[in-house]
Amino acid sequence: MRWIFARLLALFAVASLSWVTSPPAQAVEFQTITIKVGYGAGGGYDQTSRLIARHLGRFLPGQPNIIVQNVPGGGSLKLTKMLVGSEPADGSVIASISEAMFYAPILDPENATFDPLALQWIGSLVDDPAYCLTSKQSGIDTMEKFLQSDFLIGATGKNSTTYIFAALAKNGMKAKYKIVTGFDGTADIELAMQRGEIAGMCGVSSSLLRSDRAAINIIGTFGQGGSGATPSISAAIGDPTARQAADLIESALHIHHPLVAPPGVPKETVDALRKAYSAMVVDAGFLADATKLGDLTLNPTSGEAISQLVAQQLKATPAVFAAARELVK
Repeated sequence: MRWIFARLLALFAVASLSWVTSPPAQAVEFQTITIKVGYGAGGGYDQTSRLIARHLGRFLPGQPNIIVQNVPGGGSLKLTKMLVGSEPADGSVIASISEAMFYAPILDPENATFDPLALQWIGSLVDDPAYCLTSKQSGIDTMEKFLQSDFLIGATGKNSTTYIFAALAKNGMKAKYKIVTGFDGTADIELAMQRGEIAGMCGVSSSLLRSDRAAINIIGTFGQGGSGATPSISAAIGDPTARQAADLIESALHIHHPLVAPPGVPKETVDALRKAYSAMVVDAGFLADATKLGDLTLNPTSGEAISQLVAQQLKATPAVFAAARELVK
């Protein structure tokens, strides 16, 4: 019996040593990844997606190649529907979509027929206010002119931030302008402004303001942290329920330029993507490359924090949801 006991101890010691010294098994290894972008080439989402594609693979198991594919349509609603309906749930496809997609089913339930809580957020790059602006040549350079003049505002789709914030300003402040949709991205809207076809756009971040400041008028701001010299648009909304609805809409500004995985992607794969994203956004090489995009101000949010924010905001009352739908009609 003593011999058997000694033998068992020896075997246990060898097994324990092997467990301590052997490297842990790799939970997931990535091959090629495609980042699909819900907007056309040249705009902000396209540029940040290509920035991410140049760096994210370095932090993922297998160091995969990452390619970018543009799938414009509906302010990224087209891509979001693809993501929840037909894209592979293995981590080989992730998407850059509008942050407004998390409340799209609330604001447009007939078209946005998906569960926003099923989206698996990887991370976002920007936590920033948004602005309404006009071109210098439009002559609309004050809040009074912005509210009382007849002109055109450009937007991508009705579920995009460029439409939602234009509608929030129009309905919340009783403005007279009209919103024109159908643009592939902010780059196309900017071109239309330069050609004099439209006067301005809303829902844009501060990076655009700084990169083209001489050609634009900043009319008003949404969200926290804007310049004190720029009036807050939603602060002028007096009805308490409508004000809560505006706060719900503006909460998306905390997760600007998000990256998301389809429903059904295994937890260990999502965890690996989130871990890699968090490592990437503090990497010196990534940060140096990001400076080439002009005045993009990085203020990342983790995928876990985005999921918590989305779940919390979707607990709003039916009355607030109804008021939000009225604000963005």
